[in-house]
Amino acid sequence: MNEFSVNTFDSLKLSMASAETDNPKAVIQIIHGLKEHKRRYYDFAEYLKNNGYAVFMSDNRGHGYSVNDEYPLGYMADIHLLVKDQYEITKYIKSKYKNIPLYMLGHSYGSMIARTYLQNYDTEITKLILSGTVAYNKFVNTGLLLGKIINLIKGKKGNSIILQYFADNDNTSWVCSNPETMAQYKSDKFCTGYKYMNISIYNIFKGMKELHNINAYKCQNPELKILSITGEKDPVTQGEKGIADSIFSLKKAGYKNIESIIYKNMLHEVLNEVNKEQVYKDVLEFIEK
Repeated sequence: MNEFSVNTFDSLKLSMASAETDNPKAVIQIIHGLKEHKRRYYDFAEYLKNNGYAVFMSDNRGHGYSVNDEYPLGYMADIHLLVKDQYEITKYIKSKYKNIPLYMLGHSYGSMIARTYLQNYDTEITKLILSGTVAYNKFVNTGLLLGKIINLIKGKKGNSIILQYFADNDNTSWVCSNPETMAQYKSDKFCTGYKYMNISIYNIFKGMKELHNINAYKCQNPELKILSITGEKDPVTQGEKGIADSIFSLKKAGYKNIESIIYKNMLHEVLNEVNKEQVYKDVLEFIEK
C-alpha cells in the first residue's frame, strides 16, 4: 500500500493511501466512517486491486493522521468541509487517471459524506456504493439545538457528558460480529483511543440533516448507479423502514438506478464481517456490470 498526503485548501494535509495497478478498469475512492481510518480498508483495497481496480483512501479531517493544531484527533469538521476534501481527492485522482471511470464508496458517516457529495459533484462519479447506509433520524433538529447550546456553553473542543450520551461513543456492540475485527478495533488508538469533541457530535447531526435536504441536490447525473449494502441487524440503518427512507430520499432527489442488498445476521461493518467474502463479491459484481 502506498501512503502519502495531499494538500487541501488550508494548511492541513490529508493522509492518503492507494492500491494501484497498471491500466485499471476504474478507480475507486473510499470514504471511511466515524471513529475509524483508512487502514481499516486495506484488505478490501487489495481485493479490488487484484481484480483490476485502483483504489484511493484518506483519513478524514480530524481522524487518523489527517490532523493538525486546528483539527486534532477527535475534531470532526462540518460535513460540507469534509465533502470539499473529498472533491480535492477526486481532482487529484483525475489528474493521475484521465478518462478512466471513477467510483465512490462511503461507509457509515462516509455514506453521509458521499450522499452530500452528490449535491454538487455527482457528475464526477459513475457508480456509488453506500455501506452501512445511515438512516435519517427524526430527532435530528433536537440534536442540533442541544448541540448548538452545549458548544456555546462548554466550547467546541470540550467533552459534554450529554452529547457523549447522544453519540454513544463507548458502545461498540453494533459495529461487527466478527471477533477478530472487534479485537483489532478495540485496540486501535484511532478507533477507541479518544472521544469526539462537542463540535464533532454537533456536526454528526448536521450531516444527518443533509440526508433530507432534497432541494440542495442539483442531480446533474440522474442515471448514476447506486448500491446500498447493509447488515440485517445494523441499528444505524433503522431496518427496512430506514433503508426504504434512504432510497426514497435519493429517488426524490432525482436518482433512478438504486439497488439494495441486506445481509442476513450481519451488523454495521459488512465489509469486515465473518462472511465478508460474499460482500466483496457483490460489490465487485456491481462495479463490473
